[in-house]
Amino acid sequence: MTWLLEDPTPTLVAILLIEAVLVVALVNTGRGALLGAIAGVGLLGALLLGVEWLVVTDKESVEASLSGAAQALESNNPQAVMDYIDPASAMRNRVAQEMAQVTISKARFSRLDVKFNRHVSPPTAEADFMGYVNGRDRRGEFPYENFAGRFTVRLRREGDRWLMTDYELHDRTGNTRR
Repeated sequence: MTWLLEDPTPTLVAILLIEAVLVVALVNTGRGALLGAIAGVGLLGALLLGVEWLVVTDKESVEASLSGAAQALESNNPQAVMDYIDPASAMRNRVAQEMAQVTISKARFSRLDVKFNRHVSPPTAEADFMGYVNGRDRRGEFPYENFAGRFTVRLRREGDRWLMTDYELHDRTGNTRR
Protein backbone atom coordinates (compact mmCIF):
# COMPACT_ATOMS: atom_id res chain seq x y z
CA MET A 1 0.00 0.00 0.00
CA THR A 2 2.94 2.39 0.53
CA TRP A 3 3.49 2.46 -3.25
CA LEU A 4 0.27 4.47 -3.45
CA LEU A 5 1.69 7.04 -1.03
CA GLU A 6 5.20 7.23 -2.49
CA ASP A 7 4.53 7.72 -6.19
CA PRO A 8 1.59 9.63 -7.68
CA THR A 9 2.09 8.08 -11.13
CA PRO A 10 -0.18 5.02 -10.69
CA THR A 11 -2.97 7.21 -9.31
CA LEU A 12 -2.63 9.72 -12.15
CA VAL A 13 -2.59 7.02 -14.82
CA ALA A 14 -5.62 5.22 -13.35
CA ILE A 15 -7.64 8.43 -13.01
CA LEU A 16 -6.78 9.56 -16.53
CA LEU A 17 -7.70 6.16 -18.00
CA ILE A 18 -11.02 6.06 -16.15
CA GLU A 19 -11.79 9.64 -17.16
CA ALA A 20 -10.96 8.84 -20.80
CA VAL A 21 -13.31 5.84 -20.78
CA LEU A 22 -16.07 7.94 -19.22
CA VAL A 23 -15.60 10.75 -21.77
CA VAL A 24 -15.72 8.26 -24.66
CA ALA A 25 -18.89 6.73 -23.14
CA LEU A 26 -20.39 10.22 -22.77
CA VAL A 27 -19.64 11.09 -26.39
CA ASN A 28 -21.02 7.76 -27.67
CA THR A 29 -24.18 7.65 -25.53
CA GLY A 30 -24.89 11.29 -24.83
CA ARG A 31 -26.09 10.43 -21.30
CA GLY A 32 -25.77 13.37 -18.98
CA ALA A 33 -25.47 11.07 -15.95
CA LEU A 34 -21.91 10.34 -17.04
CA LEU A 35 -21.01 13.96 -16.29
CA GLY A 36 -21.57 13.22 -12.60
CA ALA A 37 -19.34 10.14 -12.82
CA ILE A 38 -16.63 12.20 -14.55
CA ALA A 39 -16.80 14.82 -11.82
CA GLY A 40 -16.81 12.13 -9.08
CA VAL A 41 -13.74 10.38 -10.49
CA GLY A 42 -12.00 13.75 -10.79
CA LEU A 43 -12.74 14.55 -7.14
CA LEU A 44 -11.60 11.09 -6.05
CA GLY A 45 -8.36 11.56 -7.99
CA ALA A 46 -7.76 14.96 -6.40
CA LEU A 47 -8.40 13.47 -2.95
CA LEU A 48 -5.98 10.57 -3.53
CA LEU A 49 -3.28 12.91 -4.85
CA GLY A 50 -3.79 15.21 -1.85
CA VAL A 51 -3.32 12.29 0.54
CA GLU A 52 -0.18 11.21 -1.36
CA TRP A 53 1.20 14.74 -1.09
CA LEU A 54 0.42 15.09 2.63
CA VAL A 55 1.65 11.70 3.85
CA VAL A 56 5.43 11.38 4.09
CA THR A 57 6.51 7.74 4.18
CA ASP A 58 9.72 6.52 5.79
CA LYS A 59 11.25 5.94 2.36
CA GLU A 60 10.46 9.52 1.35
CA SER A 61 11.96 10.74 4.63
CA VAL A 62 15.17 8.75 4.04
CA GLU A 63 15.33 10.09 0.49
CA ALA A 64 14.87 13.65 1.82
CA SER A 65 17.75 13.15 4.27
CA LEU A 66 20.03 11.85 1.52
CA SER A 67 19.00 14.69 -0.80
CA GLY A 68 19.69 17.24 1.94
CA ALA A 69 23.10 15.71 2.56
CA ALA A 70 23.86 15.83 -1.18
CA GLN A 71 22.90 19.54 -1.29
CA ALA A 72 25.10 20.20 1.75
CA LEU A 73 27.98 18.42 -0.01
CA GLU A 74 27.47 20.62 -3.08
CA SER A 75 27.66 23.72 -0.90
CA ASN A 76 30.97 22.43 0.54
CA ASN A 77 29.63 23.11 4.02
CA PRO A 78 30.90 20.42 6.43
CA GLN A 79 28.63 21.61 9.26
CA ALA A 80 25.54 21.33 7.07
CA VAL A 81 26.59 17.77 6.15
CA MET A 82 27.05 16.95 9.85
CA ASP A 83 23.40 17.87 10.45
CA TYR A 84 22.50 14.66 8.55
CA ILE A 85 24.92 12.42 10.51
CA ASP A 86 24.28 10.91 13.93
CA PRO A 87 26.32 12.96 16.46
CA ALA A 88 27.58 9.75 18.11
CA SER A 89 28.78 8.22 14.83
CA ALA A 90 32.43 7.78 13.88
CA MET A 91 31.25 8.60 10.37
CA ARG A 92 31.42 12.30 11.28
CA ASN A 93 35.24 12.24 11.52
CA ARG A 94 35.64 10.31 8.25
CA VAL A 95 33.33 12.67 6.37
CA ALA A 96 35.07 15.76 7.82
CA GLN A 97 38.46 14.42 6.73
CA GLU A 98 37.24 13.56 3.24
CA MET A 99 35.49 16.92 2.80
CA ALA A 100 38.70 18.74 3.77
CA GLN A 101 40.42 17.11 0.78
CA VAL A 102 37.92 17.93 -1.98
CA THR A 103 35.85 20.73 -3.44
CA ILE A 104 32.53 19.35 -4.67
CA SER A 105 30.58 20.98 -7.48
CA LYS A 106 27.82 18.36 -7.90
CA ALA A 107 26.52 15.47 -5.77
CA ARG A 108 23.52 13.32 -6.62
CA PHE A 109 22.23 9.78 -6.33
CA SER A 110 19.95 7.41 -8.19
CA ARG A 111 18.54 3.88 -7.98
CA LEU A 112 17.70 4.23 -4.31
CA ASP A 113 16.66 1.03 -2.54
CA VAL A 114 15.79 1.29 1.17
CA LYS A 115 15.29 -1.58 3.60
CA PHE A 116 13.91 -0.91 7.07
CA ASN A 117 14.29 -2.68 10.40
CA ARG A 118 11.37 -1.61 12.54
CA HIS A 119 11.97 -4.38 15.10
CA VAL A 120 14.62 -2.33 16.91
CA SER A 121 14.26 0.87 18.86
CA PRO A 122 14.91 3.32 17.33
CA PRO A 123 14.15 1.93 13.86
CA THR A 124 17.03 1.64 11.42
CA ALA A 125 17.34 1.62 7.65
CA GLU A 126 19.86 0.65 5.04
CA ALA A 127 19.90 2.68 1.83
CA ASP A 128 21.65 1.29 -1.22
CA PHE A 129 22.17 3.63 -4.18
CA MET A 130 24.46 4.83 -6.94
CA GLY A 131 26.23 8.03 -5.94
CA TYR A 132 27.74 10.52 -8.37
CA VAL A 133 30.13 13.29 -7.37
CA ASN A 134 31.79 15.97 -9.49
CA GLY A 135 34.61 17.83 -7.83
CA ARG A 136 38.33 18.21 -7.55
CA ASP A 137 40.99 17.10 -5.15
CA ARG A 138 42.45 20.18 -3.41
CA ARG A 139 45.93 18.64 -3.32
CA GLY A 140 45.88 17.50 -6.93
CA GLU A 141 46.58 13.88 -5.98
CA PHE A 142 43.44 12.48 -7.62
CA PRO A 143 43.42 13.22 -11.37
CA TYR A 144 39.69 12.67 -12.01
CA GLU A 145 36.89 15.15 -11.41
CA ASN A 146 34.02 12.67 -11.73
CA PHE A 147 33.31 9.79 -9.40
CA ALA A 148 30.53 7.21 -9.45
CA GLY A 149 30.09 4.36 -7.02
CA ARG A 150 27.58 2.17 -5.26
CA PHE A 151 27.01 3.19 -1.66
CA THR A 152 25.31 1.54 1.28
CA VAL A 153 24.34 4.01 3.99
CA ARG A 154 22.97 2.98 7.36
CA LEU A 155 20.53 5.31 9.07
CA ARG A 156 18.77 5.58 12.41
CA ARG A 157 15.45 7.30 13.02
CA GLU A 158 15.72 10.25 15.39
CA GLY A 159 12.32 11.82 15.95
CA ASP A 160 10.94 12.58 12.50
CA ARG A 161 14.37 12.51 10.79
CA TRP A 162 16.68 9.78 9.57
CA LEU A 163 20.34 10.33 10.49
CA MET A 164 23.24 8.55 8.82
CA THR A 165 25.32 6.34 11.10
CA ASP A 166 27.73 4.60 8.71
CA TYR A 167 28.43 4.06 5.05
CA GLU A 168 30.25 1.72 2.73
CA LEU A 169 31.53 2.32 -0.77
CA HIS A 170 31.48 -0.72 -3.06
CA ASP A 171 33.92 -0.76 -5.96
CA ARG A 172 33.33 -2.46 -9.30
CA THR A 173 34.86 -5.73 -8.13
CA GLY A 174 32.48 -5.93 -5.16
CA ASN A 175 35.04 -4.94 -2.54
CA THR A 176 33.83 -2.69 0.25
CA ARG A 177 35.58 0.35 1.70
CA ARG A 178 34.44 1.92 4.94
